[in-house]
Amino acid sequence: MPANELLRDACPAPPGSTILADMTFDLTTYLAARKRLVEEHLCACLPAADARPAELSEAMRHAVLSGGKRLRPILCLAAAEAAGGTAADALRPSCAVELLHTYTLVHDDLPCMDNDLLRRGLPTVHAKYGEALGVLTGDALQTLAFEILARTPEGRPGTVARLVAELASAAGAAGVIAGQVEDIRFAAAPTRDVLDYVFQHKTAELFRAAARLGAVAAGANDLDLAKLSTFADGLGFAFQIVDDLLDAHEAKAGSKPELSCLDVMTEAEARDWAAHRTQRAIDALEGLPGDTDPLAALARDLLSRIL
Repeated sequence: MPANELLRDACPAPPGSTILADMTFDLTTYLAARKRLVEEHLCACLPAADARPAELSEAMRHAVLSGGKRLRPILCLAAAEAAGGTAADALRPSCAVELLHTYTLVHDDLPCMDNDLLRRGLPTVHAKYGEALGVLTGDALQTLAFEILARTPEGRPGTVARLVAELASAAGAAGVIAGQVEDIRFAAAPTRDVLDYVFQHKTAELFRAAARLGAVAAGANDLDLAKLSTFADGLGFAFQIVDDLLDAHEAKAGSKPELSCLDVMTEAEARDWAAHRTQRAIDALEGLPGDTDPLAALARDLLSRIL
């Protein structure tokens, strides 16, 4: 299917006034089209399966192409649209976000981290290819993310440098890695302060980066960039809270303790927290120059999984 057909909006609808209002937007169609678009470009970014060293190329493809909703790259594309641009403006940044996210999953699964043997119903990279190649595959995906981002066509001087700085900031010692360190340190006995820090850095930062990359690629001004940052922060928090609630009754044999919002609050309090962050996120979309229906629908759909 041509890219321009995949980039069409599915079914725009007027903004609603309550958190679960306006469910008429065809989110399923939108997500399916954007997912196809992202995966076409991810396949083109990855090395061929037989590229030397073939085992590394195969492991990279296994990690990236083994499923997933592609939520972060779709957020990147939708943010570009909300900022008044097009999804095409943010294709390379969206793939960079997904490659970086996949690297974090590969490393998170390692024996020294969560020691998970399955992800999305398939063997994790280290389980299939060995621990050493698991580490190297994650490293390769991280560096490929920045290579892809650095090759983004530059319509405005300085855009590429800004994109690289945004993703590096979100991924590094003040972002995802910081969140992972605190997650490991306090997983067995977290406090609310620790929970807020880990949720912000380990989860919300990459959501925020995805939205900001899309907005920057589309040429957003500072005000619109701030609005999309607020939206993505709220979405990231809500995503992690919902994930904790859905995982609450699933035991992972052999896994190390995982930090959860239910360590410091009741399920009812967690649902209220998710609803509050979702409403703040949707409110932040007001006044953006482009189509915000996909972002609002995405936030509502995420919350509906626990209500």
